[in-house]
Amino acid sequence: MSEKIDRRKAKTKQQIHDSLMALIAEKGVEHVTVTDITSHANLNRGTFYLHYKDVPDVLQQLKDHVFKSIEQYVVKINFRTAMEYADRQVPYPLGVRIFQEFAKHADFLKVMFGPKGDLSYAIQFRKLMARHIYQKIDIPEAANLKIRRDYVVAYMTSAHFGMLMHWIECDLDQTPEQMAFIMMNIVNFGPLVSFGIKEMPPAKS
Repeated sequence: MSEKIDRRKAKTKQQIHDSLMALIAEKGVEHVTVTDITSHANLNRGTFYLHYKDVPDVLQQLKDHVFKSIEQYVVKINFRTAMEYADRQVPYPLGVRIFQEFAKHADFLKVMFGPKGDLSYAIQFRKLMARHIYQKIDIPEAANLKIRRDYVVAYMTSAHFGMLMHWIECDLDQTPEQMAFIMMNIVNFGPLVSFGIKEMPPAKS
């Protein structure tokens, strides 16, 4: 009996989630009401309030779930290891796993990163990438950088997050393996080599 109740609860919450996403895409995140959701999902308001306090509560729980599911892999990035894979021109397995997780939540992220979504949520992911990926790049203190390190991190984070958003907008027209390979090549060899404008150095054995 408990399993049956749990399945029913999960189904109801999924109906609420799906309706919320459809309505955000249509009306914008600030304009969706509980009545909108219950009408769209064909549920009564009492059923909604068994699971959530209000619309912001639904959205925040969804945002937290998706963010944490991706963050758990991003924080494990080892840049030195990633570069070793890039030198061999092989996708970094953890990078592939991160893109797989983004793909898993692509429908949600497409709405949230879109024009009627939540800009602050996109910024939260951008900061996650900066903090746990690009700020870990091993740049020696004595390196003769032409611009400050924070500008290097800002450029790389913005460019690569832009590619991630484009991938999601294009309905994942590249595989997670291809995206991980592209990203690591750009970091390791620079955009001109990765785009084929300059010749790629030979792979290391």
